[in-house]
Amino acid sequence: MYHEVCLDVMTELLPDEQVTKRTYDTHASLWGGTYAGKPGAWREEMHRYQELLPRGKILEVGAGNARDAKELVALGYDYVGTDISPAVLDIARKELPGYPFYEQSVYDLDFGGEQFDGFWAAAVLLHIPKSRIDRALTRIREVVHINAIGFIAIKDGSGEGRQIDEADGEKLDRFYAYWPKDTFAERVTQNGFKVVNYNDRPINEKTKWHCFFVEAS
Repeated sequence: MYHEVCLDVMTELLPDEQVTKRTYDTHASLWGGTYAGKPGAWREEMHRYQELLPRGKILEVGAGNARDAKELVALGYDYVGTDISPAVLDIARKELPGYPFYEQSVYDLDFGGEQFDGFWAAAVLLHIPKSRIDRALTRIREVVHINAIGFIAIKDGSGEGRQIDEADGEKLDRFYAYWPKDTFAERVTQNGFKVVNYNDRPINEKTKWHCFFVEAS
């Protein structure tokens, strides 16, 4: 049974989370023009997702610059996006005008009585400290219907900490949490979901994506 989260007080970001947010705020255009700007990054996974949820209202957690949002909208979903970075949301609203994007952290998703048939969380929960992953998954569970279908992509591994990547000569300082497949699957199950499909795909010679398709129970 998942645990309820009280939204009377907004969740304060930990120092490493604040650094990650600041990096996306500062380098929103750069990040959007490199990896995040390339369409079709999750094409295979989106097709599988649509087999599980052909239509419905979905929430994207970590919308970024609307790259995935545009493809999800094209597939016919009733779309709502959230992100913690106002800078990337500014880009998202320009890229996909007329669709709702809200500045909200995964801990504080707040839609009142509004519920979703599914959610999309590609490459966002990897920025959540392991000590807080239960809180994040629980909050997602609370804003979706029972039997809602979700997609989660995280990176394989076992550690967590800050990592500095370079793009076009700029240094991007972000926090990452890496998970073994079975360990993350257990956490998903403990927080109100069951894994209904899975695939992995290489990122580089060192690591890979874990791609979980889950159903709210």
